[in-house]
Order: sequence, then C-alpha cells, then structure tokens
Amino acid sequence: MRLTQHTLLFAYLIAVAMATPAPTLRAQPSPPIAAVLQEPPFGLVRAGRERLLPSVARVYRDGAYEPFWTVGAPSATSSAMTPAGAQLVDALRRAPEHGLELADYLVPEIDSLQRVGTTDALALLDVTLSLHAVRFAQDLGWGIVLPAESDRSNAYGARPFHGDSVLRKVRAATDPGAALLAYASTSPAYGYLKQTLALLRSIEARGGWTTASGGPALRMGDRSARVAELRQLLNERQDIDPRRASGDSFDLDVAQALVRFQRRHGLTPDTVYGRDAVREMNVPVSERIVQVRLGLERLRWLPPLEGGRSIAVNLADFRVYLVDDGRITFEAATVIGTPFHKTPMFTDTMTYIAINPYWNVPTSIARNEILPKLRKDPTYLARNHMERRDGLIRQLPGDWNSLGRFKFMFPNAHNVYLHDTPAKSLFSETERTFSHGCIRVEGAGQLALLMLAPQGWTQARIDSALATGTQVIVNLEVPIPVRITYVTAFMGPDAILNFRRDVYGRDQTLRAALAKRRAGTWEL
Repeated sequence: MRLTQHTLLFAYLIAVAMATPAPTLRAQPSPPIAAVLQEPPFGLVRAGRERLLPSVARVYRDGAYEPFWTVGAPSATSSAMTPAGAQLVDALRRAPEHGLELADYLVPEIDSLQRVGTTDALALLDVTLSLHAVRFAQDLGWGIVLPAESDRSNAYGARPFHGDSVLRKVRAATDPGAALLAYASTSPAYGYLKQTLALLRSIEARGGWTTASGGPALRMGDRSARVAELRQLLNERQDIDPRRASGDSFDLDVAQALVRFQRRHGLTPDTVYGRDAVREMNVPVSERIVQVRLGLERLRWLPPLEGGRSIAVNLADFRVYLVDDGRITFEAATVIGTPFHKTPMFTDTMTYIAINPYWNVPTSIARNEILPKLRKDPTYLARNHMERRDGLIRQLPGDWNSLGRFKFMFPNAHNVYLHDTPAKSLFSETERTFSHGCIRVEGAGQLALLMLAPQGWTQARIDSALATGTQVIVNLEVPIPVRITYVTAFMGPDAILNFRRDVYGRDQTLRAALAKRRAGTWEL
C-alpha cells in the first residue's frame, strides 16, 4: 500500500492522541486543550499552519481553554462534536467547490479523531478544527499564496489577516459553517469561475473529451472521416447543434460551430480547422480544471468591492470592462505589454481622465529607442511632434500622439495606465501583446463618455474639448477602483466556457508557488 503524506500525518496524530502519558509530579495538570497548544504534535503545525497557531491559542486562552466544537466521547446515539462543530466540518468539506484541496484541511483526520473519543483525542480534535477553520478562511478569502510569491510583477497590496478575529467571529456565529464560507469572494467573476469548475468536473467524471486526430487543415467544402470526427468533437464541447453532429461534409453548420469554438479559445475565427484548433481540442479537461483553479486563486487576491462602478482588465483575454453594480456596461479589446514588457497585475484607483494628453516618454524608452534615433537624425523630435521639457521628452497632443486622444489615469509605481491609440489596426490581432506595458483600449472615446456622463459631460462637450487640441484634465468626482488581473479560463453571464493561452507564463509560475507553499498538494 502506498503511504501518502496525509496518511502518515493521520497516523501520527492518532498515535499522539491515544498515547497514555507517563505519570508526572504536577499537582495541577493543564487542561487538555492547553496541553495540546503548549506542545502541539509536529504534524498539526507543519505545511504552513504553524504561523496560525498563536492566533488560535489566544482565543482558547481567552476562553479558559474550554472546547469550542466538542462535547465528550461519542456514543451509539450521540456525536463527540457539537452542532456548531458539525457545521464547521460541513463547510470544510466544500473546499473543492472553490478549487481548494480537501486534504489541506485534514477533514479525514478530523473524522477519525472524533471516533477515537479519548479526552486527549477530543482536545486535539477541537484545536485541529479551529486551526483548520482559520487556515480555510485565509485560503478562501485572501489566497493560498501571496501574489508576489508567484510573480514579481504581481503588485496587489497586502491585506492584513488576523486569525484570532476570524476564529472569534466564526465561533460566535449562529452557523459557524456559513460564517466561514462567507469569506469567499462575492464578485460575479468568482461565481462564474465556480460554475465553470463544477461543469468541468462533471465532464471529467463522464470521461473527459475525445482526443482529436491530426492531419491537414480542413476547410469549407471538404468531405472526409476527419470532418465527421470534427462534428462529434464540436458536439461533445457543445459548440454545434446536436442535430447537426453527424455527417462528413464541412458545411456552414460546421463552419459556424468551429468559429464559436475558435472564439471561446482565443483563436482567429477563420473557419479553418488547423493546428491551433487541434491543439486546443487536445488540452485535457484536467488541465482546464487547473486553469480554473488558478483563476480562482488570483481572484482571491483582490480586495472586495462594495458595489458601484469599477474597471476590470483581464490581461490573458486582452479585454477591459466597465462594471456598474456588478453589471458590465462597456467591454472592449485591449493591447497589453509584450512578453518582454509584461503588464503587471495590480489594483489602484482611477482619479482623472486626460483629453488630448501629452505623452511623457518614459526614461527607458527615451534612452533605448528615441535618443539613438535622435543622434542619427537631429529632426527626429520635430518630425514626431516631440519636445524636450525639463530634461525629459514628451509628445504633443494630436492624432499622432502614442496615447491617442484619451488617457485614463490611476497613478501608480508601474507607470501603467489605460489609453487610446492611433494604431487601431492592432485590435484586429488575436494575441495583442504589443505595448511597453500600458493598456491600449479600443473605443476609448466611448469609455470616456460613459465615465464622464455622471459629471454632466456629453459627446458634444467632449468633441469641443478635443477640438481645442490642448490637454484637458477632468478629475473624477467619484474615483473608480481598477483591478488588473490574469485569468486564462472563465465563464461570463452567457454561461459560455472560455479558455486562453498562458501568454505570459503566469499560470506555470503560480502552479510552482502553490506546490511549494502547500507541500505537494498542488503538484498536478
């Protein structure tokens, strides 16, 4: 029999709980729970749990080391656990719904300790429950790893976590399990990803997807056994009407279904069944499940929003969204940083919009790109509508400006912002990684109008400002939260599954960080 890490850990905890201690000379023995906290079994505090133990110990100390979740030895008609303890365990059992590992919260070991029923075992059970409830709350509401642990370009602000406050709140709740699950993100994106995870797991339980065979590209008008296979593959993935799933001719039904598949996977919707489409067909459902779990982890890093208006950018999908009270009111394509100038992931607050903006050329671009050209051509600045000012180079407002006509500012250490662009042809590309790190927005004028309308701005007023040719700064009366993330698997309100390539390699780095942090439970 293969002994896993968790099997060995369970055996160790049970042995400790059942051991008969040697007689001591202490006249006043410590309460059982105090004894567990003073000398916790090694297995109880390993793999990231040791940092939470002091918080748990403080709450027990304040409660005179009375048990929180247990009442005594079990019998044929009663449980060793209180109703509150049972609710807590039920909540821990729901970890997989959120893409978390059930084994990380020792649920099997908790069940076994309850059956042992000795005083020491119940004390260990009580502390184990509290410790893993706190850990579950942190993993669920804050994330398993810190953003910077997986990628230096992750710049989400650290949110403080106080384990003792969490445990006190959960313990005082009428339903501790519900209180624990309430730490999960309430964002629509998180909810859609949970639905995606459940759907993919149901597909996996039915045997997954059929593998696509290789061969030459297929096009409209072709007829072959591979076209018949393609129809079945598209039907399996719910991209074609089941009534059109048979036949060996590549007709309009197949073309339209293939376009739907291509769009869902971030491919060029050209109706050609070639290498890229076959590659995406052959990504196993197990890998898609991992993508979703990574997306859920990234969404856990984001601070909660209280409704209202916000901007969201999914770098992996090259899309930007304006969200009003959880409803998408604007959506557009974006261009993001190249693989050598990756756009970072972070949150900030948009405070103003510049109409007819200057482009203050970053020092690195000036040094590496503009100054070498200027040395060869002294007229370079004038020809490109640039000027020197206070030792720096900036580009004047106008149609030629690299920022286009609109700049959406949320001042940050990365010097990253949203802006318009004169290079609008790039929005027709499928993978749009062309910038130095800033985020170019298609339809920036429409976004500006939607954002300024609450302040009385109309299209005519914006047009008048544009016509001046000079920079106009409009401060936002209500600053807007901006959330820049990276999710390669997602579902929207239309309930359609979407997948994207890991263009920045961030899924791989996050997987490595999770595997390291959680002692192997994420080695998938």
